[in-house]
Amino acid sequence: MERYGHLFDKIITFENMYESYLEARKGRKLKPEILRAGRNIEKTIREMQRQLRDGTWKSDRYNEFVCYTEVKRRVIHAPSFRNRIFHHALVRVVRPLFERKFIYDSYAIIKGRGVHPAVYRTQNFLRRAARQGERVYVLQCDISKYYPSMDHEFLKQRIRRTIADKRVLQAWDALIDGFEIEPGKGLPIGALTSQISANIYLDYLDHYLKDRLRIKYYLRYMDDFIVISNSKAELQNLLEKIRHVVMEEMKLKLNPKTRIYAASKGVNFAGYRIFTTHILPRKRNVKAARIRFRRLNHEYKYYRAGLADVRSRVMSFLGYMKHCQGNKTTKSTLKWIKLRRNENCQEQH
Repeated sequence: MERYGHLFDKIITFENMYESYLEARKGRKLKPEILRAGRNIEKTIREMQRQLRDGTWKSDRYNEFVCYTEVKRRVIHAPSFRNRIFHHALVRVVRPLFERKFIYDSYAIIKGRGVHPAVYRTQNFLRRAARQGERVYVLQCDISKYYPSMDHEFLKQRIRRTIADKRVLQAWDALIDGFEIEPGKGLPIGALTSQISANIYLDYLDHYLKDRLRIKYYLRYMDDFIVISNSKAELQNLLEKIRHVVMEEMKLKLNPKTRIYAASKGVNFAGYRIFTTHILPRKRNVKAARIRFRRLNHEYKYYRAGLADVRSRVMSFLGYMKHCQGNKTTKSTLKWIKLRRNENCQEQH
C-alpha cells in the first residue's frame, strides 16, 4: 500500500492556487461573487495560504438550491467560490495518486474513461459472455441515496490509505466535516472533492470484487455497477456478498431496484440500452430531449433564446445519438423543434 507525503506545499503554491482559481471560474466569470474575487485574487490566495499553513482554515457554508431536470429533482449544495478554489487546488494534486490505484473498469470522472468507453466495454463483456454460454445474465446494482449516505469515517480511512501528509488530511477532513446530512454522514452534490471522494469510497468495493472474488465481467460508472455472467445462480450468490459488504463494511444500502435479469432484454447503463448486437438510446433520455426542445421553442418564441442556443442543444443531442442506432428516433425528435418568434415581443428586443 503506497502512501504519499510532502503534498501540502504543492497544493498551496501560488501557481497551483491561481490555476485553480481559473478552473473554478470557468463558465461563471460574470457572477458577482467571482467578479469580486477576481478584482483582488492575489490577496484572497495569500490569505488562504496563510490560513492553511497555520491550521485556521475552515470550510465556508454551502449554498443550497434545487435543480429540476426532466427526469429528476436534485438538491445541490454548492461551495462558496473561495472554497471552490481550494477544492480545485486539492484535486489537481491528489487526483493522479488515487486514479493510478483505481481498477481499469471504473469509468466516471476519470480522464479518458467516461460514458462512451463504459458503454462499449459493457457491450464487449456481453459479447464475450455470449461466446462462453448460451445464456447471459446481468446483475445490476446502484447505491441508494449515495451522496447523502457516505460515512465520513469510512471515507477518511480510505483517503489515508493513499495520503500520508498530515496537513493535507487536516484540510480535507475540514471539508468532509463541514457538511453533513445527518451526524457523520453525507457529502455535498456540487463539490469537486465530492466527486473524487465518491470514487475513492467505492474503490473499496471494486477491489473486493476484482482482487478477492476475481470477478471477470464487472464495471462501474459512479454508483451504478454491473456484473455479467452465464450463471444466474452465481449472480444470486454474488449479490448476497455485495449486499453484506455494502451494508456492514461500507455503511451504505443497495437501491431496491437492484436486480438480476437476462441480458437479452438489454442493459440500461450509462445512458444507453446495450445489447450484444447493437446500442439504443434510453427512452427516458429521448423523452427528456423532447421536453428540452419543447421548452426551447417557448424560449425562442419570446426571445429568451437565440439560434446559438438552438444549435448548442441540437449538437448535444446529436452527440448523444451518434453513439447508438437510432436514425428514426433522431429524426422524429428533431421534429419537435418548431422555431417561431412572437412579433409582439420584437420591439422589446
